[in-house]
Amino acid sequence: AGFICWVLGVGSISPPSTSIARIYQQESQANEPVLFITTPGADPSQELEEFADRTIGRARYHQLAMGQGQSEVALALLRECAKTGDWLCLKNVHLVVSWLTTLEKEVYILTPHKDFRLFLTAEPHGKFPSSLLESSLKITFEAPPGTKKNLMRTYEVWTQQYIANGTPLRAQLLFLLAWFHAIVQERRNYVPQGWSKFYEFSFADLRSGADIIDLGTKDNQQPQWNYITGLLELAIYGGRVDNTYDMQVLRTYLKQFFCSEMLSGGSSRPATIPGTRDLHLPASVQLVDYVSLIGALPEADEPSVFSLPANANRQVQEANSRQVLVQLKLMAAGKQLTLGFDRERWARQLAPILKLWERLAAQCPLAKQHFNPREVTMKNFQEPVDIFVALEYIFGRTLLNQMERGISSLARILQGAEMLTPEVQEVAEFLLGNEVPPKWDAVWEGPEDPLQYIRSATSRLIEIEKLYQVAARGSVVAGVKSVDLAHVFHPDTMLNALRQQTARGLKESMDGLMLVTTWDQSYQPGHDVAMLVQGIQIQGASFNGVRLEVLAGDALSAASVPPVKFCWIKKSHSLPYSNFLSTPFYKTQDRSKVLFEVQLPLASGESKVEWILSGVALFISH
Repeated sequence: AGFICWVLGVGSISPPSTSIARIYQQESQANEPVLFITTPGADPSQELEEFADRTIGRARYHQLAMGQGQSEVALALLRECAKTGDWLCLKNVHLVVSWLTTLEKEVYILTPHKDFRLFLTAEPHGKFPSSLLESSLKITFEAPPGTKKNLMRTYEVWTQQYIANGTPLRAQLLFLLAWFHAIVQERRNYVPQGWSKFYEFSFADLRSGADIIDLGTKDNQQPQWNYITGLLELAIYGGRVDNTYDMQVLRTYLKQFFCSEMLSGGSSRPATIPGTRDLHLPASVQLVDYVSLIGALPEADEPSVFSLPANANRQVQEANSRQVLVQLKLMAAGKQLTLGFDRERWARQLAPILKLWERLAAQCPLAKQHFNPREVTMKNFQEPVDIFVALEYIFGRTLLNQMERGISSLARILQGAEMLTPEVQEVAEFLLGNEVPPKWDAVWEGPEDPLQYIRSATSRLIEIEKLYQVAARGSVVAGVKSVDLAHVFHPDTMLNALRQQTARGLKESMDGLMLVTTWDQSYQPGHDVAMLVQGIQIQGASFNGVRLEVLAGDALSAASVPPVKFCWIKKSHSLPYSNFLSTPFYKTQDRSKVLFEVQLPLASGESKVEWILSGVALFISH
């Protein structure tokens, strides 16, 4: 962004946001529909309704959510509003794209009252009538980029009259709410470290939160913090969050923002606004004071604004780069697929995959050997972990046999030794499209890139075969020094097998056990069923086995952690650490699936807040 601004000679690549009031006063006309093109988490309906209430009155504003059976109702409302000069908002018109030509014709023949306005809201849609687009005033409605612009937009909607309609305490709480709202929205730019997914926090949430502030400060009463934070968490913002650890982040933010220490006006100096170095709340009911405070903020946000580590931008840039590369590969592959079968072209494009398979098959002879699951005698394995390893071995052999059939048949076809069959053609087309064939993916959901998928599947079978040999001779738990979870097809099942084996040894129900993780090798779980695990990475901090440390701006987006002991203990047994951070352990770096919760040690008295907001998480290396 900085380079683009320098080349173009502009201060920012994000234009200043506009407001509905400005659109109405300077650009809208009675005979021109105003089309709001919405994005996830941004809906103009609430803001438009409030502006209409202030401008023409609630009784003269009409809105209708479009859907099946609403077409005739919409046309009747359109004719009536055009006649009386009322305002009409038709929401989600992308759901009735086929009807929009009828709407366009109706708008064309209208002779509307000078005060009439027609507003439409729609998500982007490929079949939206181009003529209606051309005849409408098009407004892209999205959350403004950056905390500063987000706050500015809020204070364009909140008038001086609205801010002054109460005590300075109310005005301060409204500003804290607006800041909190901007933070949780802008933190979405750091998915999956900021939030595990994109949550659609919207202006409606801000409006509902403001209602809570009004109720909480009614009759000059002092705020009941549990009441305010409880409703914001459970009834408004938290209602959109479905990840336990994201909810922990939200709850931490609420406790930071809504507390007595944040308020000014008393004898002591108020606390600094979270995410800033020296900004404090003014004890004022003047809109200009809050707008001036917002104006002092930088245009671009640093990760520290969200209490994220300094290298958080690197993770975002890497994710964006990977996405661009995937799209470019798909575009290039799409052009080639339309050309049909061409032996020379297919041989040239598939050469990296065929060569990789031959090289890996030389390292793993099992990849090309025919396999019958009956070759494995399951009754020879008694302990749950050993049984898991035997099943994992069967799984890996079966998967690679399927991959071998497809790739080897494809190689023979390209050599002219076989005819092309529909089954092999399907495999080839997906590989040419830089995608994993569905028949492979249905067996094991591995990496999305075919080359990475083949490497990952083969490396796992190599390591599983070693564990299988140990299990066949005795016990994996007792016979191996450590297990690398990055070389296991189903790591969550393996740890559950360890749980089952522990429960059997202790004659305890599985529900009566809890998972503990420790880097203290002297810790005794009360039994000998434990597993030293490696192949784990951390994001959001660095960890040396003893303590968490803050990351520098040039640190890698993820770093390895020392091998850790996994064991299941009775819930009544002592834990390895007196102070620890309960940390999510995800299967992959995209944080889509939580496997377990692990304990990272903290120093005595060390706060967990910094690490929660940093988005600290563990996941299996890839």
